[in-house]
Amino acid sequence: MTLLRLLLLFCLLTAPAYAQEPQTRAEVLALERAEKAKDLDPPQPGRLERGLLALENGRFFERLLNPPEGFYPKIGNVTPGSGFAIGPGYRKAGLIGEQAHFTAFGVASLQKYWMLEARLDAPELADGRLYAATYARRYDFPEEDFFGLGPDSLRENHTTYGLRSTDVGGAAGVRVTPWFSLGSTVDVLTPRVSTLPDQTDFVRAGVSAEVNTRQPRGNPRQGGRYLVAYQRFNGLDGSGNDFDRVEADVQQYISLYKNRRVLALRGFVSTSDAAAGAVVPFYLQRTLGGPDNLRGFHQFRFRDRNVLLLQAEYRWEIFTAMDGAIFYDAGKVAPRLEDLNFSDLESDYGIGFRFGTSNGVFLRVEGAFGSSGGAHFILRFGHVF
Repeated sequence: MTLLRLLLLFCLLTAPAYAQEPQTRAEVLALERAEKAKDLDPPQPGRLERGLLALENGRFFERLLNPPEGFYPKIGNVTPGSGFAIGPGYRKAGLIGEQAHFTAFGVASLQKYWMLEARLDAPELADGRLYAATYARRYDFPEEDFFGLGPDSLRENHTTYGLRSTDVGGAAGVRVTPWFSLGSTVDVLTPRVSTLPDQTDFVRAGVSAEVNTRQPRGNPRQGGRYLVAYQRFNGLDGSGNDFDRVEADVQQYISLYKNRRVLALRGFVSTSDAAAGAVVPFYLQRTLGGPDNLRGFHQFRFRDRNVLLLQAEYRWEIFTAMDGAIFYDAGKVAPRLEDLNFSDLESDYGIGFRFGTSNGVFLRVEGAFGSSGGAHFILRFGHVF
């Protein structure tokens, strides 16, 4: 009887242990994973990601290159053909009853391109319903590229010309809603071309309408921008070389996977029309080619009165403050508006990396391929669109 009681007690004490033993291989693997999980540390970002995260959280680039006030280094490109440019900049906020801020800079590149500019901006008048700005600019571009006019221009006809000008103007507008605005501009342009004996000064006046729902504005992940603009160029020498320009710029950003991936699309059309016998000066015509449109071609490779540009990019977040992008560009120029169609488009494709924050892209590094212009490496300050 005593032996029976001991056996019964032994069974009662060991029953729970037997009940917890895994009965299948799946249960064994589950128990092994649970044990390993107890010893795992949370994943740690790598050195590069930690550095980029620190730059973004500390707003390093914004504080250095775009401070709210005081002196700062102005870094970028004077124009697509200028190469790297740098110079001093200055900003003073809170002028005219805290409504306006003043900025000025001077930059120059090793290619002897330079620009001086001063601006007075009042972006939030009447509780943000109105905005106004005025500016003065002086620049000298000594070696601008020219390949001829039209879609059939040849690379072997490449030459250069110098362009300098002093421009003075202003802009004003009204924000009908936070996302819809109407604007107007007026400028006096004094272009001088090194290869021409006489040039015309112009008064350029324009109006525009814009719908802008991009979020965030500096590095969009969703929304769109839809702009229509009209400009009138009036020559001041009485030669009758006046012309009109109409442009439409449509940008759409489709968010994928919680804004970490974005499909960015753009379509741009520019048309210029002059009266019979009048000309649109070649140095004021729109161009294709370079780091901001047809990236597989030399800057200013194609030039004419009318321009069509189509762009698509798939962007994805690699690390904090670093994105990758695969892109495709297509476009053409034409002397007549009726020739501006989707046939015989020049095109290219490529891949790149962008460094910046939600407030903007500081640097783009890209490679463009697949065009008749050959492969091109791009190092550009600022976003493409």
